Amino acid sequence: MIESPMPWHVSAWRQSVALRSHALLVHGVAGSGERAFAIALAHAWLCEAPPAEARPCGRCAGCRLSAAGNHPDLRVIEPEAMAAGLGGAEEGSESDAEDGDDGDTGRRTSKPSREIKIDQLRALAELAQLTSHRGGARVVVIHPAETMNAAAANSLLKLLEEPPPGMRIVLVAEHLRRLGATLVSRCVRVALASPARQVSMTWLGEQGVKDPAAALARGGGAPLAALALDDGEQSALWRGWLRGVSEPADSAVQAARETDAVEVPMLLGWMCRWLHDLGRVKAGARPRHHPDAFDALDRLARGLSLAQITRLARGFDSRQRWIRHPLNAQLQREALWLDYLQGVTPAAGRW
Repeated sequence: MIESPMPWHVSAWRQSVALRSHALLVHGVAGSGERAFAIALAHAWLCEAPPAEARPCGRCAGCRLSAAGNHPDLRVIEPEAMAAGLGGAEEGSESDAEDGDDGDTGRRTSKPSREIKIDQLRALAELAQLTSHRGGARVVVIHPAETMNAAAANSLLKLLEEPPPGMRIVLVAEHLRRLGATLVSRCVRVALASPARQVSMTWLGEQGVKDPAAALARGGGAPLAALALDDGEQSALWRGWLRGVSEPADSAVQAARETDAVEVPMLLGWMCRWLHDLGRVKAGARPRHHPDAFDALDRLARGLSLAQITRLARGFDSRQRWIRHPLNAQLQREALWLDYLQGVTPAAGRW
């Protein structure tokens, strides 16, 4: 499939296609389509007959190869878990070294990594020594760039300091502060603005979402996150989680078990937005992200002071700093639920 820039990326697209830098750093709010933007840019650069505004034509040999996902001059470097469809690096943070037993052979098996590792960047260095198969550019997309481990980041830095002729590298990041300053300084930054609410709602309606306003609220204002939550499977996970925070259980272990299919960073994001709305309701405002859950929020808010809610929300916000660390995912879920249950129902939250 040939990617096209999202409607809210028009300005950034015009800026990017005119750039001649060997390294771009595309960054924006999670769920606003930053990966799709980078892939669309790669497809445009690989198009062999680009029309106006350098959008891929979709008909040439280069576009047909890109659409089939096997263009020889395009590399997309992502964590193994993301490539395997086991939850993106921005959605999970289990340890690379977390092992399990193979039931058939009894051997130890490691889970796919949620980091971009040095071996993947070494392969990129080898690519740099080759000539283009199609006689044009060679394009590399690295996403999410902030998931590179230290060795991988250092390897990329060496490549950026001595850029190979004819190679263009696009880094995609949501959290610039997690990238080294020297790495950022070697790239031309392309900031993707957050989409306007009406633009997002129109786009969601075009994708078949029945209630774009409610979906956008659930997705924290990010249209791609809203679209994902409208999906049947993820919507069921979200509704199960919503029951858990609305009617707190007595046990963090039980609550964690009931949400074990939700990736830890996603679970943390949902809880942060829920606590934000809890504070708004306590202060007399309407909830921003959960407009249909006012009664549950109001019931919880009545038993808490605004100071208690603020402390709880700040505690969850602070977890963003370590949520990607290689810790056991189920223990992280239990810790999140324990803090939440003890915060909103001090007598509960038992293990």
